[in-house]
Amino acid sequence: MPETVQSGTFRRNVKWQFVGSASQALLSGLLLLLMGRELGARGFGVFSIVMGFVYVANLLLEPRIQDVAAKLFWDLNRDDATRSHHSQCFIDLFVIEALGKLLPCIALVLLAPLLADVGNLYSGANLLIMIAAIGTYLSKLGYGLSVGLLRVLGRSDLYAYCATSELVLRLLLTLALIWFAELTILGCVVVLCISGIVSNTVQWLLVVKQFEGIGASLREWKPAAAIGRLRENRRLLLSNLGLSASDLMNKDLDITLIAPLMSPDQVGMYKMAKNITLLSWRAIDPFYLALMPEVNRLVAMSNFAGVKRLLTKSSIGLLGLAVGLSLVTYVLLVLFGDVVLGVAYSKVPKLMPWMLVGIVASAPLVWGHPLAVALNRADIAFTGSLLGSVIGFFAFLLLTPAYGTYGAGVAWTLTFLLNFTFTAVVSLRLLQRHVLVGQ
Repeated sequence: MPETVQSGTFRRNVKWQFVGSASQALLSGLLLLLMGRELGARGFGVFSIVMGFVYVANLLLEPRIQDVAAKLFWDLNRDDATRSHHSQCFIDLFVIEALGKLLPCIALVLLAPLLADVGNLYSGANLLIMIAAIGTYLSKLGYGLSVGLLRVLGRSDLYAYCATSELVLRLLLTLALIWFAELTILGCVVVLCISGIVSNTVQWLLVVKQFEGIGASLREWKPAAAIGRLRENRRLLLSNLGLSASDLMNKDLDITLIAPLMSPDQVGMYKMAKNITLLSWRAIDPFYLALMPEVNRLVAMSNFAGVKRLLTKSSIGLLGLAVGLSLVTYVLLVLFGDVVLGVAYSKVPKLMPWMLVGIVASAPLVWGHPLAVALNRADIAFTGSLLGSVIGFFAFLLLTPAYGTYGAGVAWTLTFLLNFTFTAVVSLRLLQRHVLVGQ
């Protein structure tokens, strides 16, 4: 495919990912504010612990199909034979993702009473865990594949529309509960599930339309042939499973770790600070998502000079963006934190600097994982994530009892930063070896 066409696809992906992330950050911030104020620190802490169990369980068998799709389908428009082959892989990946999310859902439903006890939750919270588990499964069924395919097709605008619409629906339903009834923890869980299911359904309808529009036929798929095709990508899939499991600390394993060590209101304050930090990170995410297919394309074409230019420009731009966002976030919290969040979250502004430093240091290195995947070494990203998680695991257990929410904040930063640093450094060294071999 011509260079200019692919470059245009990359720019469109970045633009729409950025637009989507900006709007989603705004909507997520409003939701965070509403839930935090209405539920209070304790209620928000309980909600965070419940969803923490669900997110951790789902990540245990998460094959990161969006990354696999970017790796396999980058040449989707090459010719009819290529499209026909990819249409079969399309079904393969959907089945893998569906099964990978079903098993954690079943485990959560069966173990809900035990998890409620472990999380120091009140009696009856096991029902919350069951509802959240089933709703999350339905809302994420095939989600990674649909996102990956839309990115490859250069239709990140559709993904941005769906993700933003989900948050709009969730915000409207939350406001309706506040105005006409009462916002409870159960209400927050149900609203989260309903908005996710609706958004995922619409996104899949758009994906099927786009996929059929380029002449791909999905009716010739046969289960027996799928095993052979999946064997070709076994290393990437297994690496992604390991990467997801090792990335638990960067998600919500920290919540499940600190739940037995702190009261729900302290968990709520920590989760609020973490969510605000991750809202800033949403401005970085578009570049990671858009870099994945573009880096894969450049490496597949052995255009290593182009890869280096792309990484250099990305690092400089993302560093400036992260510094600016962190400063704005911190200043706004210092000036208006008590007014906006309420006195129950008074520690949040003091906790933020310990967590924002991880954003600033990690942002220029987000290309590490896409580069590792492009070089057929997804295990590098797995190792980096595992290293960060192991160190973070012990950091949480050591620092949280001694320093409370501040110790948890430092532990989260160590986990976040070590992952990106290791992956970027090792992937860059591997790229340099490829350059020398190519010369």
